[in-house]
Amino acid sequence: MSGPASGPPSPTASARHRDLIDLVGAEHVVMHDPHTWHLTPGTPAEIEAVVGYCAKERVAVTPLGSGARPSPPSSHVGQRDTVRIATKRLHHVLHLDETSLLAHVQAGVTGVGLERVLVPRGLSIGDYPPSVMQSTLGGIVAVRTPGKSSARHGFFEDAVIGLSAVLGNGKLVHTRIAPRRASGPDLGRSLCGSEGTIGFITSLVIRLHRRPEARFWAAYAMPSVNAAVGAVHLALREEAQPSGVRIYDADEARVHFGDIGLADDAALLCAATAGPTDLAACDANLIASAVAAEGGRVTDQALAELWWRRLHAGEQTPGPAPTFEVMATPSKLRGMYHAVRAAVHASGGRARAHISRFDADGAIGFFTLEGQADPDVVSAAERAATRAGGWLLGARAARLDAYLDRLRQDLD
Repeated sequence: MSGPASGPPSPTASARHRDLIDLVGAEHVVMHDPHTWHLTPGTPAEIEAVVGYCAKERVAVTPLGSGARPSPPSSHVGQRDTVRIATKRLHHVLHLDETSLLAHVQAGVTGVGLERVLVPRGLSIGDYPPSVMQSTLGGIVAVRTPGKSSARHGFFEDAVIGLSAVLGNGKLVHTRIAPRRASGPDLGRSLCGSEGTIGFITSLVIRLHRRPEARFWAAYAMPSVNAAVGAVHLALREEAQPSGVRIYDADEARVHFGDIGLADDAALLCAATAGPTDLAACDANLIASAVAAEGGRVTDQALAELWWRRLHAGEQTPGPAPTFEVMATPSKLRGMYHAVRAAVHASGGRARAHISRFDADGAIGFFTLEGQADPDVVSAAERAATRAGGWLLGARAARLDAYLDRLRQDLD
């Protein structure tokens, strides 16, 4: 985020600044340049007032979530004023229904923050990736980012049963909290994933889960990545609901766990199950059966426990962050993995990978190019992934830009 603007603002900017201060208070308004303001309202009513003012004055509004991450540089078409609204002051748990397993929370509450409230009560949001839980709940459901899913609990937005949001005209709306069969049209489904284009989410009601009675871990040596992927998909088709699954190819496994006796074309599969003891054991048995069907064998359980601690308990993970990530459907996952490895090898490089975040839509491959990643090699690998049916995370359909620009102009 850029710092506050230096020098005296223009008369128009000064008037805008005073108006915004009147709405949320001077300590919660920062001017970054003569056309950009950062606001931190403290109540839904203040957000309602700000959005209503911006609609009247034709000021663009950008939701920021907590506002903890740096904002992108301002881009003003025709020098249009922009107000960026952060929700970090909307951080309260409004109501907790431990019988119905529901929590009514403001949009600025993070997943980690809500877990701190739930854990002493034997409750949880669910087994979701820790990287997701660091974000605000409003941001999680408003943005279509990958990986917000759990093989055990499904997609995060499926846990949302109601929400409140300020629409573009400044009106605050509340979706009805009712069983699906009695609720009729669902505005909440439209707001989830809309990235603030339909409305600014101020609070939401989400479904909770009991803390698991038992949790089991297992590690398996697989004859190949193909066999490991096949075992996971077989277990999921048999309706196993693991709390986490990860596949390491041999090179990646050596970086994470040292020499564990894997052949060069083998793989390591780590899995965790949780829930009532009998159900967690049943899921573990389904995974073990699928592993055996694909020619795998049980190996040191400590490997899976270490994987889980690194994922959920903050133990340091060795090696650099992945170079790039690719989503692929179940039918494309194995081909995508091999296409990327082949492209990197053909370009004179070497790649290793792990595959995780499995759900009904597929999984994500996390690829790391060893040594200094040459941009040309990375580009070749990404092209290979796309040609093999993968979706680069963070990529978008640039060919739609002209259409989206026209749509924005029409909406404005």
